[in-house]
Formats: sequence, C-alpha cells, structure tokens
Amino acid sequence: MLPDWISPWWQAACLPEKWDVCGVTVPSLSVWHMFALENIGNRYVCYGKPTRDDVASLLLFAQHDHKGGLKLLHRPNYRARCMARMFRKIRKQDMEFMDAACREYVDSCTRIPQRWQKGGTTGSGTSAPCSMHLLRILCADYNMDIEDGWNTPFSFARILYDAHAESVGDTSIAKPEHEALADENIAKGIDVEHPAGVN
Repeated sequence: MLPDWISPWWQAACLPEKWDVCGVTVPSLSVWHMFALENIGNRYVCYGKPTRDDVASLLLFAQHDHKGGLKLLHRPNYRARCMARMFRKIRKQDMEFMDAACREYVDSCTRIPQRWQKGGTTGSGTSAPCSMHLLRILCADYNMDIEDGWNTPFSFARILYDAHAESVGDTSIAKPEHEALADENIAKGIDVEHPAGVN
C-alpha cells in the first residue's frame, strides 16, 4: 500500500468544516454545491479547461448554502455585486496557482469510494441526478430536513449513500484495501482492473 494512501471513507468522514481557497474561506462542497455547479456548467465539476470565471463561480457558490445559492440565482443584481467582489479578491492571483488550489479543493471534497466495473460498464444509468438520490437518502433514511440534506458535505452524503446501498445488496463498491492496491499498482505503471468512479 502507498505510504500516504488514505481511505476515501476516512477522508469523507474527516473533511474540515472550512477551507482557505485562493484567500477565500469556504466550507466543504455540499450536495447543493455540486448540483448547482453541474447545472451552471462550472468546469471544475464539468468538462473543459477552467477559466477565471470558473474560479469565481466555484468560490461564490461555495460561499453560499442552499438558501443563499437560490438568492444568487433569483436576484441578478445581488449575484452581479457578489461576482464583482469575488473578482476583486482573485484578480491579482496567478491562474495556475488558483487552478491548482481549486482542483485540490474540489478533488478533496468529492473523493468517494469507487465501484468495480461490471462487463465494461459501471451499472445502469438513472434519470435523476446523483444529488437527488443523495438528498432522498438523507431525508428518508437519516431523517434530515431538506435544507440540512442540501447542505450536507457531498462526499459524506455519498459514503452514507454507499453504506446504505451495500446494506441492501450492492456488491460493486470496492473495499478500501483493494482500491489501495489498485492505486499502488497504477502508480508503478502496472495495468490492472481498477474501480471506475460513479458520480
């Protein structure tokens, strides 16, 4: 096992409450943050090369909880003022530095247990976004109200979801020791079957 390898279960359970990303204090990314960032096309959670706009929108949405995020979406003048303030905070920072900081933040907040590929696929697709499944589990099985569900850290919600899935018969979730061994072999350049992430 790689000496610095950390189980995604442990990492998700120990995420800090607050992060300093590019001089901006933000919480761990939540179920709401991931849903919002995916739907506005932010390149840190979607495909493409991130720009300063992506840095600003990532940090801006991360600063707001679910209710605050809705305010950003429904009040254009408020959103414009917030974006202007965010651009002032990041305008003198090097894009390469900001990109590395944002990637580390997103990667840390979204690392989840992997699933083994089955027959060349990762399982059946669903119509509902992942965040909706997480919200349903948090509210139905963990008795959270919807606001608390939206504001739960994404990777923590995901480990609860995966634990529930395994308890009802899902056998595709990789054991941490198998995931660690696969990562170690990949680091050595050995071609191995590896779990495929399902978001």
